[in-house]
Amino acid sequence: MPIRSALRDASPSLAEQIDSLCEEWLGTLRASLDEAPQRFRPKQLNDPIWGTIELHPREVALLDSRMLQRMRGVRQLGLAQLVFPGASHDRLEHIMGVVGAVDRMADALERQVARRNGEFKRDQNGEMIPGVDEDERATLRLAAMFHDLGHGPFSHALEPVLELTSPLDSTARDGGEWRRELQGASALLSKRYSLNSRPATSEVIAVMIVTSEPVTELLRSGAFRLGNLDAIEVQERIIACIIGGVAGPGVTHLSTVISGQVDADRLDFLQRDAHHSGLEIGFDTERLLSKLEILQIRDSNLESADPSMRQRIASAKNNVIHQVGIAASGYGSFEQMLIGRTFLYDRLYHHHKVRAAEAMAQRMLLVAERDRGRRFDLAEIFLSVGDDTFLRLVAGEITHPKLNLSSAPASALAKGILERDLLHRAFAFRGRFIAAPPGLGAENADANRHAQWKEVVKRLDGLHARYDLGAEIYALARDITEVLSSADIDRAEMEVMAQALEETGPEQIIVDLPGRKAGAIRILARYPDGSLKLPEFSFNPQKWADAYDLQKRTGYVFCARTVLPVVALASRIAFLRRFGIVMAKDADAYIKAGQTIDTAWLKGLIAAGLIDVDTSALLTSERHSLLRVRAEDLAVPDAWLAEDPDFASRMAGQLNRHLKGGLMAAGRDALTKTLEALWRFVDGWYVGPRTTSELASEAELQKLLTEHLRVTLQVDEGTEVAGGELDLLVERQVLIENKYHGTAANPDKVGKGAGAQGRRYGLALSSQLVVVAAARRMTVKGPVPAKTKAVIVKAISDDNDNRVEIRIDLPFGAKLPSREHG
Repeated sequence: MPIRSALRDASPSLAEQIDSLCEEWLGTLRASLDEAPQRFRPKQLNDPIWGTIELHPREVALLDSRMLQRMRGVRQLGLAQLVFPGASHDRLEHIMGVVGAVDRMADALERQVARRNGEFKRDQNGEMIPGVDEDERATLRLAAMFHDLGHGPFSHALEPVLELTSPLDSTARDGGEWRRELQGASALLSKRYSLNSRPATSEVIAVMIVTSEPVTELLRSGAFRLGNLDAIEVQERIIACIIGGVAGPGVTHLSTVISGQVDADRLDFLQRDAHHSGLEIGFDTERLLSKLEILQIRDSNLESADPSMRQRIASAKNNVIHQVGIAASGYGSFEQMLIGRTFLYDRLYHHHKVRAAEAMAQRMLLVAERDRGRRFDLAEIFLSVGDDTFLRLVAGEITHPKLNLSSAPASALAKGILERDLLHRAFAFRGRFIAAPPGLGAENADANRHAQWKEVVKRLDGLHARYDLGAEIYALARDITEVLSSADIDRAEMEVMAQALEETGPEQIIVDLPGRKAGAIRILARYPDGSLKLPEFSFNPQKWADAYDLQKRTGYVFCARTVLPVVALASRIAFLRRFGIVMAKDADAYIKAGQTIDTAWLKGLIAAGLIDVDTSALLTSERHSLLRVRAEDLAVPDAWLAEDPDFASRMAGQLNRHLKGGLMAAGRDALTKTLEALWRFVDGWYVGPRTTSELASEAELQKLLTEHLRVTLQVDEGTEVAGGELDLLVERQVLIENKYHGTAANPDKVGKGAGAQGRRYGLALSSQLVVVAAARRMTVKGPVPAKTKAVIVKAISDDNDNRVEIRIDLPFGAKLPSREHG
């Protein structure tokens, strides 16, 4: 089935809505073509990047249509002009620039093809390389004009509005059938094409625009006919170009010219963004273009291990495929492009004020949608208005017959953007900033930091997770102002901030973490000996991207200026509680809040039980993060590992999963010492007569355990802590609860809730470990379990994600001879 039919059949609701939009956008153009098909003449545009760009009559017709003119005012860089005043260029300018870049690439490739084919003829060796004929060039230029039409106001900030469920309210009614079909269309394209990456939402919408009935009729008209290609063939080629297909319907050797790793889109936006923002990236475009080639790829000259490419070669005519690549001598220019792109991400796209403005726009759209009680439909998303007009609609300054909005929080965010009253940085988090505990050593500190950063990134993946964290910080900030005001600590300041928090609401506390954009390098390079392989750079792009992720990628908590001090403190506490991390002092230079925390505030929070002494120390004087548990920290005996080699790593994984934040250094050391002693106790219990002997009571169990532990450890028994009496406290860090069940019972039923009992004592620990030694009478026929099967790790409660229970099963009174079973 042709890809157009497959997409429209699978997405009838989406196709119907896009047909309606395209009919509105193209109605006047189609009428003009019917009345006077010759009215459109070639035009020349003066462009700051490419100089003169010539447009053919059909391209002029498209340019003058509402379909393209609606991109005027939809800024290429979203709200970056609030920081870089010159960066106000729009998507329409970029689209025209991509047309110019396509022409330059086509010219460069045609010169290289002519030269290479001349060499083949001279040497009478090799097959001719396909060039760039007029139909191919015309198709590429049309693809350039269509490729960005899937963008709406604020470009990428709009994309969460297109998701099936709202990131702000996952329980709300879903976004309708067309949103489901949008996801299905993306999956269908990924299935029918071999792609370098999954299509972006905007690309899928652009593809659906190309396959719409109005665009199909337009391509069938005489003014848009391309040589011997019919409308369906042209559509398939345009689709392949938009999504960067390397195999599939309509794919040719030139399909990656629009969307590849060296493509017209990238060549234009890198230079255009740098030009308008006033940032110099030192990018030699002409040399890079001169090094582009159409490669002739066979199994014999391919040194890449890509199995999908070898499969394509095997199924191709004459076992040869062609695609755009680069000469090995073009490495330097390609490297320049990659470095320039990274520079722009660091200085422009990820500038903290740009991120704040983009985050506000994204939150504004989601809040406006939430507060009106229903999701936006496509006609509302693609209103044919620019970014500034959309902001004024949300702010309530103007109205539009097709968009009904009434949301005070969204209006406040819109006015903040319009007046450049942007949110400020209350907290900055970055992999490099994660403070390492003392005494780890550089290598171990880096490993711990890297593991913790990966966990942060993983758990903050998605807007819903970041919104939840922002809501948690907001609630904590409210608690802080209430506690300190009640304690008469800076009462006036607290009351002002409490009032401001109530007025702004959780909508204006935004946790932002930019995505990671770097991908694997897949473009092939031709070496002088004729071999084709991935380029050899002076640096490893993947490792460089990994290093950038840890060293430079920065997330922020943004809030209003009036609440900066309390939100900064709430953010620090929330990140310690949730992730076990504290930012080093280097991070303080990246925020607007004060770099020190008022000790009176901390004392007030400790007195109210909102934080503990250790939390206060970690946030101020000690300033280090918690530690993840490693398999070696569990001191598991070799004999146990011989029986179950994965026991230690499995248990460490379970502990880390439940101890979301981790352990203080003292806690991890205490865990190692305690478990080392406990394993010896369990060995003695299982190997000796305990499994078949009687155990009189819980008191006897505690006596046995206490005597064993006190040989090597500090053990406090019956200690009064915060109003509760503990069974045992080991090394001032690990709680041990002893539980006894005198009748035959399932191990899970013995001392159920004991871990929670340990939790309520409220020890001044950043993390809490509770070991439950559960003695239970054996059933008559039940076997004695293997020692590694007698240890269970689980969370103490659902509402506390940094407490864990280690339960050890200690059977007694077995009627049959004791023996271990795996």
